[in-house]
Amino acid sequence: MGRWLAQPSLNRIGEAGTFRHLEPQVMDLLAFLASTGGRVVSKDEIIDAVWQGRFIADATLTRSIADLRRALGDDQRSHQYIETIPKRGYRLVAPTSSPGAAAPAESIAVSNDLSPVGNRVSDRLAAARRMRFVGRAAEIETFRSALAAADLPFAALHLCGEGGVGKTTLVGEFARIAEESGRVVVRIDGRNVEPSAAGFLIALSQAVGAERVDVPAVMERWPAAAVLFIDTYERLAALDDWLRENLLPQLPSRSLVVIAGRHDPSAAWRTDGAWAALTRTAALRNLGADESRLYLTKCGVAPEHHDEAMAFTRGHPLALSLIADMLTRTDRFAPSRLDSEPEIVRLLLETFVQKIPSRDHRLALHACVTSWATTEATVAASLERSDVQEIFRWLERLPFIEHGPYGLFPHDLARDVVYMHFRWRDPDAAYQVTERVLSSLYERLDRTQGLDRQRVWFDILFVQRYNASLRPYFEWTTFGTSYADTADVAERAAILAMVERHEGAASAAIARYWLTRQPESFQAIRQVGGGLIGFVANLSLQDVTPEDAVVDPAIARAVRYADEHGKLQPGELLLYGRFWMDAEQYQALTPVFTVVAALCSQAWIGPKVAWSFVAMADADLTEPMFTEIRQRRVREADFEVGGRRYGVFGHDWRIEPAQAWLRLKAERASRIDLAGAGQAIGKRIT
Repeated sequence: MGRWLAQPSLNRIGEAGTFRHLEPQVMDLLAFLASTGGRVVSKDEIIDAVWQGRFIADATLTRSIADLRRALGDDQRSHQYIETIPKRGYRLVAPTSSPGAAAPAESIAVSNDLSPVGNRVSDRLAAARRMRFVGRAAEIETFRSALAAADLPFAALHLCGEGGVGKTTLVGEFARIAEESGRVVVRIDGRNVEPSAAGFLIALSQAVGAERVDVPAVMERWPAAAVLFIDTYERLAALDDWLRENLLPQLPSRSLVVIAGRHDPSAAWRTDGAWAALTRTAALRNLGADESRLYLTKCGVAPEHHDEAMAFTRGHPLALSLIADMLTRTDRFAPSRLDSEPEIVRLLLETFVQKIPSRDHRLALHACVTSWATTEATVAASLERSDVQEIFRWLERLPFIEHGPYGLFPHDLARDVVYMHFRWRDPDAAYQVTERVLSSLYERLDRTQGLDRQRVWFDILFVQRYNASLRPYFEWTTFGTSYADTADVAERAAILAMVERHEGAASAAIARYWLTRQPESFQAIRQVGGGLIGFVANLSLQDVTPEDAVVDPAIARAVRYADEHGKLQPGELLLYGRFWMDAEQYQALTPVFTVVAALCSQAWIGPKVAWSFVAMADADLTEPMFTEIRQRRVREADFEVGGRRYGVFGHDWRIEPAQAWLRLKAERASRIDLAGAGQAIGKRIT
């Protein structure tokens, strides 16, 4: 090519015995341009061919073109190799030839290093795509079995999933499998088709080589056992009835149709008795941990980056692809910081949310990613309007939104991306939405009791998850999987055994004393649908007896401190979170700690509470969290039991009453440190 000899198998170019090594993707870019015969190729065509089905930003292509020009010694203004065609793409202008024909004499000496990689660049690209494909074993087995069956078990297979989850990549793998089995493949992409019957027939006629644009002409040319792939089906939603009722029934009986789109198939595919029997649906989810690691390895990502990459992406294929692309270019990586990679956030946001109809829809979406679970009431409170049914239905239809028993909730990665982007875009509106969400939750506290009230506290705590001082302490993905209820008589022996196992006999004796004196203060923490996983004892003391102080040094020191700094008045209460633990992991930051935090917060704002204290086995670990929520470290109240020392945190609720404390929590949940919150994503103290 010009004065250079390009050797794709070695990722290098040579001139007069001097060699320059190129990054693999830059070499692929050069090889692809050389295969185009000097024609103008669009950015989309280059990205599709060179980046192996992965999603990249325009900036990545621009950077690769610049790297290639630099290696070739080319200049964008007076180009000898690569010409930029504004608004159209690029073309290779240097003459090219095979090494055995007209290669320069000084280059022939190294031409024998070339090794065959296939007849075309597309062969090499296809091999690279196949090499990086991971997962989807169940879907592939379903497809293979259908191809091999004497009688097709179904006629239509729907692949559904949010943007970037890998539908197009799987369609490509299906197409390869179909071709290897001898089937003819016909591919239609909704992005390139006018969403009308005429537009679809034009595309289909061109694909099969029909002479006329009509259904009979297409059927006349249709191979008997062809596989039709329709990708990006959400763009063709208006054609769903026509395809199902008119076009697809006319295909030969051995034909198979694979439809890939963001949304589940319409109800008609299930309610039409004939189609229901011949339709299968596969909902694509994120890749598992092992699959994600395998993908990163195949992309050449160093193992030391795998954990952070997986924490950021949660196995989302597009996010994995973007991270892998970045890591194969540089070692600079902080995947837990959404604020450090705005281009990644932008691309993911465009994948998750294609169009937002209005500002109110945007505010409702932010309320949805802020809340643990979103109802129409949440949206109404966030927008301060009652007519939100249409907006709520729009939220329901978003492909990354799922339905739970308490409302709508987004997938984790989508939640983080949308939340952070909204913060950057409109911080004042984000603050306003957060305040309104919390205000509505505080109002619900006055209307709920028992487990419902406990769940509201989970919601309040969840809204604060991006607070950098709180985020590392909770298992945010396990909210709603555990709950607390008054320990029954049968559970008391297990609770005491728990205390003795983790804290010793002396501590168990104290727990036995309080279990006898205040059994209602002991809350058993249970897993939903399971058994006892921990407990908390939040003592409520109005009159502390001399025996209480003798039996329990924690109470004696707390009362002494309260007497010195704000003595209890008649009718006032002292609350003491005296015991809490996970049955197996003691005071590790497990889902049990989340339940304990909700219960303590609920108790603190109760009537007549003057003082609250909490004892912790490792006060240093949790001090940043307690400081953030205004629970001061009270070293004078620290105590020892059985040779172990416990740290104590306290708060005088007469100095900072419950309402002021709740307002503070709302403010700190809203005005977060974006950098700090970004750093905390995917990380947790263990």
